[in-house]
Amino acid sequence: GKPGYKVTSQSKKDEIGIQTLVGDYEEKGTNHGKKFYQKMQKIAGHEDVKVFLYYWDARDGADFSGWWFGDQVGGSQVW
Repeated sequence: GKPGYKVTSQSKKDEIGIQTLVGDYEEKGTNHGKKFYQKMQKIAGHEDVKVFLYYWDARDGADFSGWWFGDQVGGSQVW
């Protein structure tokens, strides 16, 4: 497969928010000059939800700059 990342958690609780994010991410393209990644595993009960890990630069202000998890690159739904 393509280069990517594995997201894990040290949480002892089985929180839905954490389960949404943990998994294997594969490189899918670039955004704001950095690579972005998509989670490969489906989310049980929410198979239609996609999860991306992407970088957003400071074009919208410093508070929005950095790495984000979201249901689309640059979308309004972020975790």
